[in-house]
Amino acid sequence: MNILVSVCIVTYNQEKFLEQTLQSILNQNTNFQYEVIVGDDCSTDSTRKIIEGFLIKYPNIVVPIFHKVNIGPIENIKSVYKKAKGKYIYHLDGDDLALPGKLQRQFDVMESNPDSVICTHDMRYIDAKGNKVREWTHQKGKFNLDYLYLNLPFFAHSSKMFRNDFIFDYFDSLHPKALDIEIHIEQARKGFIYHLDEELGAYRVDVGISNIGKKINPILPLGIMRAYDKKLSEELSCEERKRLNTVYAKYTFRYARYFYKTGSDYNIYCLLIKKSVSLKIFTMRQIFFYLLVFLPKIIIWKLR
Repeated sequence: MNILVSVCIVTYNQEKFLEQTLQSILNQNTNFQYEVIVGDDCSTDSTRKIIEGFLIKYPNIVVPIFHKVNIGPIENIKSVYKKAKGKYIYHLDGDDLALPGKLQRQFDVMESNPDSVICTHDMRYIDAKGNKVREWTHQKGKFNLDYLYLNLPFFAHSSKMFRNDFIFDYFDSLHPKALDIEIHIEQARKGFIYHLDEELGAYRVDVGISNIGKKINPILPLGIMRAYDKKLSEELSCEERKRLNTVYAKYTFRYARYFYKTGSDYNIYCLLIKKSVSLKIFTMRQIFFYLLVFLPKIIIWKLR
């Protein structure tokens, strides 16, 4: 069987959503063969049973990987990518959805654009019940690595199809809690990102690692900081460094405000606002939030 696309799904304790995710892929109509590789990171709910049910139903398409111990998201991603036989890999998180026509559309784009290593698209934001909340859109076009740094991220991980030529040694250098954006950056060194201004997938909000209860998971801003710090350590022109500092300052300030508003990790809040001010002052609100750092924590959090 000549498999041209490997759909790689990573999942952990997503029994509420995984059946919908898998069915959204298996309902796709294509003129090529594809496989669905599902990496279950030793879930403690009924996730494994759901996968086994689909394996019985689609034995020639579904390829399960059942980890005996929890190995974490990066190792789980590695496991499914390494198993992939397709010319292209489509990444899908276990709580997101592929909309009709997605696989064929992206496959055709990749086949017609050999200078592009990644194809992405607009997404529909949905809540836990599947209701549309808002949209995640971006202009159509081909974008390079520099653009990605200045617009990080302009696409969802679950919208990404890419060439199956990944150098897996790179994963070994990643932080144990690395973000998907750090993987995007490495891949974008090889060619363009072709973005489609078409809503071909659904991204589920407020159910994944982005949030811990009502608070923001610190791994998100910390991952973005790693990405920008690494770029700024490279040899750059004065103009490149100036542009990056501006974007970096805005990202860290935005997250600092999120952390303050939600009462998330106080130490991360302090780290973010200090970083933002050190990079570039672009609004007086930065100064206000920065001055709060010098007040006792109990007073800062009561002022929210």
